[in-house]
Amino acid sequence: MRSDMAIRKLKIGLLGCGTVGRGLVELVDRNDALIRQRSGVELRITKILVRDLDKERQGVDRALLTTQPDKVLNNGCDVVVELVGGIEPARSFIERALERGKHVVTANKAVLAVDGFNLMKTAELQKVRLGFEASVCGGIPIIRALRDGLVGNNIQRLSGILNGTCNYILTRMTDCGVEFEDALREAQAKGFAEADPTLDIDGHDAAQKLKILTELAFSAEVDADAVQVAGIRDIAPEDVQAARELGFVIKHVATAELSEDAVSLSCAPVLLPVSHQLAGVRDENNAVLVRGDAVGEMLFSGKGAGSMPSASAVLSDVVDIACHKGGFSMSPGGRVQATTRDCESRHYLRFTVSDPSAIGPITTVLERNQIGVDRAAAVWSRNHSGKHQVRVFTRGCSQKAVEVSLRDIAGSGIEKGRSMVLRVED
Repeated sequence: MRSDMAIRKLKIGLLGCGTVGRGLVELVDRNDALIRQRSGVELRITKILVRDLDKERQGVDRALLTTQPDKVLNNGCDVVVELVGGIEPARSFIERALERGKHVVTANKAVLAVDGFNLMKTAELQKVRLGFEASVCGGIPIIRALRDGLVGNNIQRLSGILNGTCNYILTRMTDCGVEFEDALREAQAKGFAEADPTLDIDGHDAAQKLKILTELAFSAEVDADAVQVAGIRDIAPEDVQAARELGFVIKHVATAELSEDAVSLSCAPVLLPVSHQLAGVRDENNAVLVRGDAVGEMLFSGKGAGSMPSASAVLSDVVDIACHKGGFSMSPGGRVQATTRDCESRHYLRFTVSDPSAIGPITTVLERNQIGVDRAAAVWSRNHSGKHQVRVFTRGCSQKAVEVSLRDIAGSGIEKGRSMVLRVED
């Protein structure tokens, strides 16, 4: 146990007291003795920025509340914790705090996706620390692993399930065969999805997180539009069932892979073999698989969101700052060139047709474009809609060949609805 002489005191200015902010206040208060014992750090929150002073906040000292940002930034705090959310004024708050020589901790993935690299460089120049563990995968310590634990590795590839909403929906569709809309409503009822879930289900939340991880892993700036993004809203129960019959599960996976001086980034639903390390990640959980030249592959998994996991990650950054005064260095790096590498892979294709005999013309078009067909099946509709399906599982082929084939099939008039294309991740 540490003596009182070893205790270091750290004053926290808190910007925002929403779900994660209240979780942080609760953790600091509840685990004060534990934090002192383990780290030798005494934490004290000096001021809290809120929008409404009259709103009831259980467990929060009303005397600490203010609606004026400067009373937080200029209140003698050692570290500023930004939990306001959104891009502005959050980015301005972070910049002002860093420029005044204050350490900053944030959970704001939107700001970091837009300007994270520049903010990291500002922190380095000011010799302070910018902590953002809670911005990606909640309570999973993936940021610290990339920044500190794997500092002796050249990261070659990282991939992961970065969005809990998508993963919960796909888990429910896989386990219970429910429709996408029903699974989404369940996720919203349980608080795993927002009232407007667009950012999650269309893949953009995962893309923001992937950009943050990529800039940290490869020490270089990535253009905001470098990530190829696709969502899960068109996944149907029959796709999930077809995947299961082939020995796969459907997961929304974000991937960044370095090849020479270029990195390819994608966020999309894919077919994973049931033996894949990410295939068993269920419900709202997240996971990141990192490959380094020294350690090989390492899997980080756990709760990806929620008040307490995110607050735990914020608190971890705050204590880390208290224990390691000063900033951290980034490698010189510049801008990583983004590439759209067209590596060969197997694909699952689903076509909606008015006549199941369309399986013949469809496979003919695929083979004409050098796409080998491993399996093909015509599936009759169970109702009177007249919309039948042709499902194809290809051999290894390029994405370009698939795109050309889809255009040819669409132009032939065979299709009666949108096609589905899922790449197989081996």
